[in-house]
Amino acid sequence: MESSIQQYKQAVSVIKEAILHSQYRAAKMVTGEELSLNFGIGAYVSNRSRQEKWGTSIIESISEQLRRELPGLRGFSARSIRNMRTFYEYWTQYLIWQPSAAKLQLSINQDTIDIKCFSL
Repeated sequence: MESSIQQYKQAVSVIKEAILHSQYRAAKMVTGEELSLNFGIGAYVSNRSRQEKWGTSIIESISEQLRRELPGLRGFSARSIRNMRTFYEYWTQYLIWQPSAAKLQLSINQDTIDIKCFSL
């Protein structure tokens, strides 16, 4: 009987550890994806702002249209989008000079934002 209680406790411990480890990895992946998305959007907006002289009204219009097309979407207010642009413009100077920048493969052109990988 004692042996089966130990086996039960061991099984619970192993499964619990696997669940917690998986939850941690999932949270880390989500955070990495969010950072990549914010960096990519920031780069896109920054580049377009410079090339096409976007003003604040364009960013506000984009934010409003995103809310209409994706109801319930959070985190993409005009202020948030401007913060993403600032995030990109601040950090890009460090990423260019850091060896770890090779982990970020960001492709931005006129029409797409493609984020391959962003490692935490």
